[in-house]
Amino acid sequence: MKKILIAGAGVAALAVAAMPILGVSADVIDTVQITIDDACSVASTSSNPVEGAGANLSATMINGSTYEWAAAGTAAQDGGVGGSLYITCNDASGWNVTAQGYSGDQAGITDSTKMIPESDGTAIPTGTSLDGTVSNWAFKIADDNTSANIVSAYATWAAVPGSATKIASKTGTAVSNGHIYTGYKVSVGPTQQADTYTGKVKYVVSAGTGSNGS
Repeated sequence: MKKILIAGAGVAALAVAAMPILGVSADVIDTVQITIDDACSVASTSSNPVEGAGANLSATMINGSTYEWAAAGTAAQDGGVGGSLYITCNDASGWNVTAQGYSGDQAGITDSTKMIPESDGTAIPTGTSLDGTVSNWAFKIADDNTSANIVSAYATWAAVPGSATKIASKTGTAVSNGHIYTGYKVSVGPTQQADTYTGKVKYVVSAGTGSNGS
């Protein structure tokens, strides 16, 4: 009988030794994650950050004359003040600006780069003959000391591009800003019909500095 009792005690001891030992502490980890998407904004004035709201420029002209809206923040000698693009982008790769004709509120069609008549006039094509001998209109841009890289072809009078074309860029920092002036010049030839003509240029700001503006 004593042997049986001793054997039973031995089995119980082994069972206790095999039980896991609980720790004195434990933990749970919560993870909270957010993603901030690339975002760029552009406004025509620093206090008017309305998408699509650009400069509205107008003048009354006579045949054989020219008129300039300066890309400089101050009026041209024989004209007025052009527009402005205030740019902010949070992408570390920087940003780029493309320009494209948008006359008639359409892009990529033949007339999108012309000044379209209100009634019976002949549309004014884009071009750089700006001395009053023919009818043309052109644009150019300039940086306002914000270290933006201006594509050289558009630092002087240039034809309005028919497709989205990069005109300026800036390499990135955490948040990069820019201020770019836009200028325009119109030449009215001796035989241009009396009418009201409207031309538009659409500027798009995107993250990145790729050569294709994407």
